[in-house]
Amino acid sequence: MSNPWDIKKEDFPVSGLLSDKIKFVLGYAILAPSTHNSQPWLFKIDSNSCKIYYDPKLKLPQADPKGRDLYISLGCMAENIMIASNYFGIFKELKLIFEGTLAVEIVFRENGERNSDLEYLLDTIPRRVNVRGVFEDKTLPDDIGIELLSLNKDQRIRIRFVDDKEKISKIASLTAEGLRMAHGRPIFRQEMSKWMTSSLSSRKDGLPGYSLRMPFLLSFIIPVLVKFFDLSLLLAKLNRISVSSAPLICFIESEKSSPEIWFETGRLAERLMLHLQSKEIMTSIFVASIEIGDLYKKVQEVIGNDLIPQFLFCVGYMNQIQGHSPRHKVEKKIIA
Repeated sequence: MSNPWDIKKEDFPVSGLLSDKIKFVLGYAILAPSTHNSQPWLFKIDSNSCKIYYDPKLKLPQADPKGRDLYISLGCMAENIMIASNYFGIFKELKLIFEGTLAVEIVFRENGERNSDLEYLLDTIPRRVNVRGVFEDKTLPDDIGIELLSLNKDQRIRIRFVDDKEKISKIASLTAEGLRMAHGRPIFRQEMSKWMTSSLSSRKDGLPGYSLRMPFLLSFIIPVLVKFFDLSLLLAKLNRISVSSAPLICFIESEKSSPEIWFETGRLAERLMLHLQSKEIMTSIFVASIEIGDLYKKVQEVIGNDLIPQFLFCVGYMNQIQGHSPRHKVEKKIIA
């Protein structure tokens, strides 16, 4: 399989070794979203388990100084493993560790009962995309909030929806403010530019121009401009327009922060986004308003609570076709 996005559940090695089955479900894991598409995960496969580490070389000190987005990325990835391994009947246990670069260990078993209820999520993993652009002026289903709330099984984290247009507009403005603050710092721009590539780049990580909806020719120029020039006003305007157009913003919140909370936030976020995309409802991740400085306090004022906003994404319909961002193959991420 030359393109990791082409994974098919029919290719699951039913008669293969357990290690072959683990490696197969990791093919779904690597399709998860991650900050700047950095894909910070590493896998160590033992006889019946897989330890999940983060690669310290892929930490983003400017975009993610607390490491929150790193663990959210790991959680998104692990949720794909949980969905796939439960569907194929090989999941046994998730062990939370969080020591050094080791995050968790997932223990597997041979040929358990398949969970067919997860098939719709499994089939959505290779179709999921983080969209960019303006949402359509189209109403979401009345019961979608109830469906999403039912997917949260962790009482330490909560889902909050914002559909009031005035509040959405304020969050959009805070998103723009966060981008202006971030891109106003040369050291942030230098880090960001390293992850931006042209639409023809052969890199298997980072953000190609098409994934940011850049015009083809500009995708060769903008990464260089970002590094040396402050484009914050333009980027802030574009992102404010995108967020403002969303009919719904979904927040994931908690009372406390820790690697475990962030990891579980990522797991929930991935399941929510997959559930939505299974219904052809698109999602777009925007975290500048809660990641940069103390802007999250202003977000708390807008939404009217004192819980910590850990993650947010916009929800709605978008009819633009957007290609998947590139991925390293599983083999690239397996360590001895």
